[in-house]
Amino acid sequence: MSESDEPVHAVLAELSQLPSDGTLVDLGCGTGPTLAATSRRHPRARLVGLDRSAAALSTARTQLTGHGGGLQLVQADLRRPLPLADACVDAVVSYNVLECLGDPAALVREAIRLLKPEGTLVLAHVDFDSIMVSGPPADLDRRVCHAFTDDRQPWMDHANGRIGRTLPGLIAGAGLTLHRTETLTAASTVLTGHAERRVADMRRALLSSAARGTTTVTAIEVTDWHAAVQAAARDRRFFFSETVVIAVGRRT
Repeated sequence: MSESDEPVHAVLAELSQLPSDGTLVDLGCGTGPTLAATSRRHPRARLVGLDRSAAALSTARTQLTGHGGGLQLVQADLRRPLPLADACVDAVVSYNVLECLGDPAALVREAIRLLKPEGTLVLAHVDFDSIMVSGPPADLDRRVCHAFTDDRQPWMDHANGRIGRTLPGLIAGAGLTLHRTETLTAASTVLTGHAERRVADMRRALLSSAARGTTTVTAIEVTDWHAAVQAAARDRRFFFSETVVIAVGRRT
């Protein structure tokens, strides 16, 4: 399963409640999986994607070739005021972005500024402290999973791996009506697809941080953990899950 096939993107497109010819902006759109899911649901909608990575935007543009509505992909720093007018969109979505920002409430305020009256804001984020893995010894697994939750890579301004559980409060605290809160759990008993990518992300990030001396686990511990995960997968003892928190707000 590729990133674009993960169910969360279709869920975000649905929860945006976008009019068929409305405008949606994706803050931190990356390679465009949520925009692509929205395009499939609303082929005449105007889609706007903002991201700081030119390479990711180039991939998004390729992925969205053939979209029947307008498409605007903009390289932008989400720590700064967004390069869009007040009250110009019907829906704003953002997935797995806020953790990296030192002031996530500032981006929420900017998102609200963009919304038309009755517009919808959909925030979603993996709560990384929800990750469960079977295979490694319990103490080692706790240490590695908690280290990953707290890990901050050099490209991140900030790290809050528990941010998923704060999303409803961010929306309510910004003055929107909290319309809906739900969770979406990805689970797998085989080390393929999303589970494989997440385990690989954990290994790669923690080995990098261990080399810099910025994490609480050693490279040996990370390597032992990863070997135990692979052994569990071979022996059919593997289990993985993580939970995305989704919060939906409405502007009155």
